[in-house]
Amino acid sequence: MKIRGSLRLRVTLVCTALLALCCLLLTLTNNFSAMHLADAIQATPVFPAQDMEAEPSPALPMTDLELSQPAVQARQSFHIQSLLAMAAIVVAGSVLIYWGVGKALAPLHELTRQIRKRTADDLDRPVDIPNHGDEVWELACSFNQMSERLNQVFVMQKNFSHNAAHEFRTPLAIMKTRLGLYRKKVHAPPPETAELVGILEGEVDRLSSLVGDLLDLTNLEDAPRQEPVVVELLRSVADEVRPLAGPRQVAVAVDVPGCTLRGNRQLLHRALFNLVENAVKYSPTGGTVEVLARQTGGLIQIQVTDQGPGIPEECRQQIFEPFFRVDRARSRRQGGTGLGLALVRAIAQFHGGSVRAEPGPNGGSRFVLELPLRATIPKAPDP
Repeated sequence: MKIRGSLRLRVTLVCTALLALCCLLLTLTNNFSAMHLADAIQATPVFPAQDMEAEPSPALPMTDLELSQPAVQARQSFHIQSLLAMAAIVVAGSVLIYWGVGKALAPLHELTRQIRKRTADDLDRPVDIPNHGDEVWELACSFNQMSERLNQVFVMQKNFSHNAAHEFRTPLAIMKTRLGLYRKKVHAPPPETAELVGILEGEVDRLSSLVGDLLDLTNLEDAPRQEPVVVELLRSVADEVRPLAGPRQVAVAVDVPGCTLRGNRQLLHRALFNLVENAVKYSPTGGTVEVLARQTGGLIQIQVTDQGPGIPEECRQQIFEPFFRVDRARSRRQGGTGLGLALVRAIAQFHGGSVRAEPGPNGGSRFVLELPLRATIPKAPDP
């Protein structure tokens, strides 16, 4: 049977069990020796007091009646005192063992605390554990080495995405320009050619949008984040999305307070636009998208609720991963690059906030974006 619980508790229980076993064996041994000694003392003849000049009288053995009652009481008292002493030693030993194990595991708790604070932005900062030459210090060294390798991989991935996006922009711009020039030169191209040019222009636009999202993801650290941003920005975002919602008669209802937060206006506009646009895309014809903002303590909470098909519970965390799609066929028909929600999460974390998905009250999905209103915003990590 496995003992569940903390390492400190498990070590304490094991040591307590060993201590109790040793005390029990010691108590049994002492009781056996004491009983053997008592029997030997009881069997010794007792000589009565006599005068030095008188003749010695024979030894008179004491009767069983005179010795049985005191002997029984003495034995019972000795047994009880032995058991109480054993219990006291076990309890005191358990407390000392628990305290000693806690002191021995203190560096491990400190290591755990520092590891829990690690994020992808500070993997290059090593954990600080005193060098006592023990297993905890070796574990800290191993974690530092692993963090350094992971940080190198993240930096390489980020540099690749940044450089690749920059390299893709030029040929995409050239293709876009060439297709535009072709449309101007050829006034009435054959239907097949016009259809092909339209497909090419759509794919070029999609790739250009993908490149733009990649650049936004890799350039967040360089953006300012202390600009005053009015939450009324949500109304302008809703106005920008309404032309997309109009053909399907999707209503966009907005209810926001008049408060201000500190951040980057352009990035926050992008995150809010992605959330509202995503809700409109997946809402049914004639549905309603609700945009609600409320101030709760030091946070501004923005809720975007749609009446779409909803998101399975097992996918509510994965949808914020780059290029993840719940329904790939439908998502491809709806357009998009697969980076919209990933960019929303990155912008939220950049401002010291968070975003999550949950089921809507009447079906569909609800995205909750929480941002610090006037709290201290974390500093940008060193490049």
